[in-house]
Order: sequence, then C-alpha cells, then structure tokens
Amino acid sequence: MVILIVGKKGSGKSHYAETLKAELEKESYKVAWLDGDKFRAEKGNNDYSDEGRIKNLKDAAKEAAEYEDAGYIVLCSFIAPQKKWRNMMRKYWQVSRVVYLPGGELWPGTHFQMPSEREIETRYNYGFKDYDIEF
Repeated sequence: MVILIVGKKGSGKSHYAETLKAELEKESYKVAWLDGDKFRAEKGNNDYSDEGRIKNLKDAAKEAAEYEDAGYIVLCSFIAPQKKWRNMMRKYWQVSRVVYLPGGELWPGTHFQMPSEREIETRYNYGFKDYDIEF
C-alpha cells in the first residue's frame, strides 16, 4: 500500500509522514518513506518547471511501486498540487490512499487543486501495471 500525503509547503507533510512511519514500525510493519524535498535532492532534479515536477513525481511513483511490490507500506510526502499529477502517480501502485493536509503556502503562480472525496478514497489497481503511462 502507498499513502500519498499531499499539501502545500509548510502544511506538515514531512512531520505527519515521520510520525506515521514511527507508529507503523512500532507495530512491526516494513515502511519506506519518500519525502519530496529529499527525493528531489537525491535525484538531482533542480527543474521546477511543470515538466521537472512531473518527472520528479513519476520517478517517485516508480520507486514507491518497487517498495510496494517488496511488501512495504510506502509513505510519499509530496506537494503534488495537480489532481492529474496525483492520479498519474497512483496508476503505478496496487493499493493507494491520498491524505490531504491543509494549510501552508505555494510558490507564486501555482494553484493547488484540493483532493475530492473520491480522490481520497482507497484505490485498488489489479493486474497489469503500465510503467510507460503517457502524461
């Protein structure tokens, strides 16, 4: 299962993920955490255009899918402001859930599309995973 934790900068995504990771590990779950800022730095992606952001999210989604396939609960804390970007990510995962944290701020000129109730519901993908999803 992948839990995609989204919200604006400063909304508490990393704190929430860190706390949830610790609680799940206390219960003996295998947990992997991909944090947006750390992931971008590790991959050397300094492209903050929409294309660079999409690439970052797609790379994170693929890595999260590998962890999920290995039996981990995966926590992904990313801003992911566009619904279509979040949906693109979720297509890589077998089971996913979106957690939205309110508050925070965005860089100028960016709009955050609030997740709908339907988007926040757990999503199950069965069968073939299309790792060449076009966006």
